[in-house]
Amino acid sequence: MGLINALRRARQAAYPSNWMLVALDAAIVVVMTVLAYYARFEGVLPEFFEPYVPWLAGVGAVVYVVLFGLLGLYRVVLRYVGLDTLLRLFIATNVGFAVLLGANLLFPLQEGMRPVPIGVLFFQAVLVFVTTSAARIAVRVVLHLNATRRGDRQRVLIVGAGSAGPLLLREIQAHPDFGMSVVGFLDDDAALHGRTINGVPVLGGTGELAARVAEYNIQEVIVAMPSAPRDTIRRILNAAADAGVQTRVTPQLIIARGSVSLRDLRSVDIEDLLGREPTPIDVEQVRETIAGQVVAVTGAAGSIGSELCRQLAKLDPTRIVLIDIDESRLYELHLELEAAHPGLTSVAICDIRDADRVDAVMAREKPSVVLHSAAYKHVPLMELAPEEAVTTNVVGTRVVIEACERHGAKRFVLVSTDKAVAPVNIMGLTKAIAELVMLDATRRGGLDAMAVRFGNVLGSRGSVVPIFEEQLRRGGPLTVTHPEATRYFMTIPEAARLVLQAQAIGASGDIFVLEMGEPVRIVELARKMISLSGCPADIEFIGLRPGEKLHESLISEHETLLPTDREKILLVSRVDVPHRDIAEELTMLEDAAHYGDADGMRAAIERIDPGYYGRAHRPNGG
Repeated sequence: MGLINALRRARQAAYPSNWMLVALDAAIVVVMTVLAYYARFEGVLPEFFEPYVPWLAGVGAVVYVVLFGLLGLYRVVLRYVGLDTLLRLFIATNVGFAVLLGANLLFPLQEGMRPVPIGVLFFQAVLVFVTTSAARIAVRVVLHLNATRRGDRQRVLIVGAGSAGPLLLREIQAHPDFGMSVVGFLDDDAALHGRTINGVPVLGGTGELAARVAEYNIQEVIVAMPSAPRDTIRRILNAAADAGVQTRVTPQLIIARGSVSLRDLRSVDIEDLLGREPTPIDVEQVRETIAGQVVAVTGAAGSIGSELCRQLAKLDPTRIVLIDIDESRLYELHLELEAAHPGLTSVAICDIRDADRVDAVMAREKPSVVLHSAAYKHVPLMELAPEEAVTTNVVGTRVVIEACERHGAKRFVLVSTDKAVAPVNIMGLTKAIAELVMLDATRRGGLDAMAVRFGNVLGSRGSVVPIFEEQLRRGGPLTVTHPEATRYFMTIPEAARLVLQAQAIGASGDIFVLEMGEPVRIVELARKMISLSGCPADIEFIGLRPGEKLHESLISEHETLLPTDREKILLVSRVDVPHRDIAEELTMLEDAAHYGDADGMRAAIERIDPGYYGRAHRPNGG
């Protein structure tokens, strides 16, 4: 079997290029042997040594070629010849010199002299090393020049000439088969401007990106700044998007690894464009409210709920109770948390509209903190099924609050939405009513209840970003409701982190608003995603869907925002809003929703929020 495998390997290696290299090396050894003699004897070869020249040339060719083969020099791809190859050649020629020297010393003296002078063997080894090395380097240079002359190569601009950028350049230059040609660098270090790195010029600062893309017909931008602040990266990516050029970025992990490969590059995430620097929170203050407590999270399998659970797990709770009706995603989350925090979680497959089931879960688990994120959130769908929005967002909230009160929970946090402000759709209306249910609980005492409002979260299921990504994968078009439509955006981890901070600083009855930054035009978001992805696609305007607004608000006309001692968390001050007992109206609404009575639901809604239907029927959602 060993012989068969050896023959198989020999056959696999027997490509014409390999045999040509063997022949070239053998010829080099022969020629260098002759030159070694003439070098040793300064151009005049004594007659005594003439018969031994062919012998040394033939034996030397065999010895060196065999050694080259044993050291794997005929398996090296010539396009990637480097220091490793030269080191192997150096070792092979030194061993070859030693072998030939030993054979020469063992050979009987002829007329009192060695057949081959030691100086000849030395010159032969040196010349063989130099010429075989030069031959391989020359082949690599020719292959590289031939590859770089191809006119169909993608023109690349690297942003960042620090450590990652030059490493990436070297990777691209070593792989001409990737079809990429680096035109230049951009870097904000003025000392580098006008200089070259491996023959590639530093063209200017990052602020010149758009001009350089146009000037040099750049087809792809690679941002190689893994340690740069997020604001800097976002500025560069937005400039690249405005320039309409495909863009990729290097991840932070290469800092620790100290190397970079084209495989490391990733496409631009929407969080790169819209995400902010992580907001610092008072971890110890939050931990004081969570450590040693049983914490229940409704809607635990959702985007916000699952992230709340991940962050809660780091705050030393006694147990996290995962409550959701989606068994598959709930099971996946349970496995994820069990792998990182064994024994920390318990699972409750539970419909929050089922009062008996919720009561049983609360009686068994006895949580002291309940984070209520379970809700229906998709505006157009809730317009089609308003009774489902009521039974989940209103009845479900009441059911959970009442179970908390019966079983000794100390703190309840309602995850609300900006759509609850002056609502024009059923989803927003039901979340606004859920806030009223929460406020009503605070007046009964015994349960510290509060709410936290925020806008859209990037990457949540069914939100605009995943929809755009799927449309891009299909080649477009990207569907946008209206050219002027805007939305507030926040990353899921930041939203969850601020919810936990808000509950730590809040008092019963507080409603907090998370500072969302500037609203984003959806059409501009679509254009940037198209540009940065490199996938050509059209944008199609489909009109506002039922219940949608052009612009969202974080507070109503009867509310003002007050600062808190925590960054990006604001407290809603409800000005001139007297307390109303809406228990009767809630009962009407719940009964009508239960029986699918549309007229009864309308009557109850008009009593709870008399202005709702007027706002909902205005053009562009009010």
